[in-house]
Amino acid sequence: MTQITKNILILGLILVIGQAQISLNISSENSVEKYFITSTEHMVVIGFEGQYEVRDYIFCRMNDCTCEDMVSKGPRSHPQLNSIQQTINVQCVDNNTITFERKENSYKPYIWNNKPQEEEQKPFKPQKRITQADTVTYTDSDMTASLTVGSTLQLKWKFNTDDTIEICVILNKKSWVGIGFGQGMNGVDMFAINIIDGAAELLDLYATGESAPPTDNSKDVTLISSSISDSAVKARIKRKLNTGDSKDAVLAKGSSYTWSYATSSSLVMEDHKSNVGEFSITLSESGSQQTSNANLISLIFGLLVLGLII
Repeated sequence: MTQITKNILILGLILVIGQAQISLNISSENSVEKYFITSTEHMVVIGFEGQYEVRDYIFCRMNDCTCEDMVSKGPRSHPQLNSIQQTINVQCVDNNTITFERKENSYKPYIWNNKPQEEEQKPFKPQKRITQADTVTYTDSDMTASLTVGSTLQLKWKFNTDDTIEICVILNKKSWVGIGFGQGMNGVDMFAINIIDGAAELLDLYATGESAPPTDNSKDVTLISSSISDSAVKARIKRKLNTGDSKDAVLAKGSSYTWSYATSSSLVMEDHKSNVGEFSITLSESGSQQTSNANLISLIFGLLVLGLII
């Protein structure tokens, strides 16, 4: 969209999703656009054509009469709240109509549909989100073995008599962290720790390719306890060595593996690209191991935040 100084431009768009209809009308004058949205959907998201690495979005909740500016950095990253609020003068005529103003950004706005055409008919599968009671205090003093990966990550573990293993994940910064029981993103059993409202959330995942990993169909991992601070994230999980699920990795005492881990600056799992490392681990019953940063193998792949629109 070219910059407009004195002329007035009227743009109208209509998107039909199932039985829901969303209409977007925009008038522009003196480089300021006035948006007029009518929708039977509670949430309407506006995107902008032609943006790639850095992309703007406007999230409008019709019933709440609120619109927020969001921004994502990277082709697969999850939109985060923009520190610069550009949407102003938000007003609601009723629960189905909302208006606001915004300066032009030289890109053509459009109604963003979060459901790809080929997936619209698929039934919705909620994510397996696992939390634990706030009264559970994190501890790892009873762990019998450990591995330090560079200066960022530490794993501690112990074996139980019921053929289970408990693993403590310690990340030396406040962000999400994911651990994969294998290499890459093709057919790998993994889990991730998100930070939601200051508390830990465990996701049981199974990656099928270099895209957002779906949650495992069976619940084979348990969040025992966690601790979140400004400088570290600690989580203690438990799972069977052999869960009986063909998609899950089979773990054994004394065996050596190549695992992977990922993190970024976000509190929830997002596109992380080169912030991924592979490391060697031997599941000894006792002792400490260490892997230096020089031994980490950088990978390049991206993940979407699960559940883009809440």
